[in-house]
Amino acid sequence: MQLDTFIRAATIADEAAVTEILTASYGDLLAGHYPVHVLAAALPLITKANPKLLACGTYYVAELDSLRIAAVGGWTRERPGTGETAHGEAHLRHFGTHPDFIGRGIGGALVRRCLEEARSQGVLRVHCESTRPAAGFYESLGLRRVGAVDVALPGGVAMPSVRMICEF
Repeated sequence: MQLDTFIRAATIADEAAVTEILTASYGDLLAGHYPVHVLAAALPLITKANPKLLACGTYYVAELDSLRIAAVGGWTRERPGTGETAHGEAHLRHFGTHPDFIGRGIGGALVRRCLEEARSQGVLRVHCESTRPAAGFYESLGLRRVGAVDVALPGGVAMPSVRMICEF
């Protein structure tokens, strides 16, 4: 069932709500796809809203009519973790959908908005470092798998992921 949603730029005032979505999304959807010790180390790091993303103008929240946030995510020209940029390239960043709203088109609408916006701003290639269970979702939206990658998280935690790309 498709739900009416409103996508808007996140603000720092959304920090607690974004953290809530990421915690619910990652905690539920990653279980069973990673060893318990990897999740125990990674979840406290990846479920926190990033204040820099919240303030960047290209990180979004998808709200339902009730003003409940159902999904979050965005894009930046800066590569995650390094801040480096490359001409014509961008990166999908920190997506999550509350488990109550998986399969209802909200996360897909959010990714499509980001891809369309990046393309309209001259981006030729969008990178994504997907969790294992989300790779099929991104494929359904036009990204292709490039290969496996371990995403380095603070504290020496490595999160096995799937490197993906969308070229326009």
